[in-house]
Amino acid sequence: MINEFKADLKSLSSLQIYRKYVLGGDCHLLDNHRLFEIRETICEKFEIEFNDVIMVGSGKLGFSIKPSRRFGIFNDDSDIDIAIVSTKLFERIWQEAYLFKKSGADWPSSNKFFKYLSEGWIRPDKLPPSSYFEFTADWWNFFNNLTSSNRFGPFKVRGGLYHSNFFLQEYQIICIEQCIQEAS
Repeated sequence: MINEFKADLKSLSSLQIYRKYVLGGDCHLLDNHRLFEIRETICEKFEIEFNDVIMVGSGKLGFSIKPSRRFGIFNDDSDIDIAIVSTKLFERIWQEAYLFKKSGADWPSSNKFFKYLSEGWIRPDKLPPSSYFEFTADWWNFFNNLTSSNRFGPFKVRGGLYHSNFFLQEYQIICIEQCIQEAS
C-alpha cells in the first residue's frame, strides 16, 4: 500500500488522499471483525456514534505519515491510534477543563492542553492530573484496559478526541501535504 500511496501523492489532492486512505480503504492491522469490535467498544464506552470512531495512523495505513516517523512501517513499537470525533464529548471535557483551570488547581500542562484545544483536539496526555480530574483517570483506565486485554494484539491502544471532522481532516492533511512536498 505504501507504493500506491506514494504514487497517489503525485496525482491526488491532499483531501483526496485523506478520503481514500484515512477514511476509506482497508485497515492494515485489524481485520473487519476486530476493527468493528474496537470501534463498537469505544462508541459504547463514550456514548457516541459508531462513525465517530476512526482508526488512523500506521495501524490503519501500515506506515506512518507523521514527520518524526514518516513512512516508517507499523511495527512492535507502534500504537493503535483512534480518533474520536464528538462535538458533544469534546465540549463537555473543554468546559470541565476550563472550570478546573479557573479553580486555580495545579495543572503543569495546561498551556499545552489549550494550544491543542485551539487546533480542535484534546490530547489526553495534556489533560489535568487524574488524581483531580475524573475524566483523565477514566480515559486512561479505559484505553489501558483495551491495551492489556490484547484483544487487538500486543499494541498500545491510544485515542485523541476531536471537536469535529473538520479538525481531524485538517490535522491529517497537514501531514499529507508534507508527504506531497517531500515527493515533489
